[in-house]
Amino acid sequence: MRSWYVAKTKPRQEEQSSLVLAQRGLEVFLPKVAAWTGRRRSGPPSRLEPLFPGYLFARLDLHAPEWLAARSAPGVAYFLGAEGVPSPLPDDLVEAVRLRADAQRRHGWRQPFQAGDRVLITAGPLAGLEAVFDGTLSASGRSRVFIAVLSRLVPVVIPVGFLRRAS
Repeated sequence: MRSWYVAKTKPRQEEQSSLVLAQRGLEVFLPKVAAWTGRRRSGPPSRLEPLFPGYLFARLDLHAPEWLAARSAPGVAYFLGAEGVPSPLPDDLVEAVRLRADAQRRHGWRQPFQAGDRVLITAGPLAGLEAVFDGTLSASGRSRVFIAVLSRLVPVVIPVGFLRRAS
């Protein structure tokens, strides 16, 4: 029976591994999100990058020859699991990731804040502090804000989900 598994790829070889596995007849899913190139984070994203760098999803049957074809594919380091046995993922988990990635690409990623915006940190050890948004650091949502400490602005990296606009 076919199930979804997570393949760990060699560094920056997700795309190559995905293509090879697909050529070998496997169903492969490499979720991608919008990303920016260079230091400028304003404007629309300029490319797509893997949502989970170094990982991809493959649907296969461990008791069929496709298992050997999958684990020996160029760029595939190993499959996640315990004691050498890959662990299957629920179909609904992979489908949920697919829906979110598709929605993000279809509707575009809208940066919720602009550099200089006043924001409130809503979670984590700094919850309740006001900060100044500086920019987004990665497609996964890491952002840099500045908080005032002893009359100095100190940069802090925080998930964008922990921020809301200050009123």
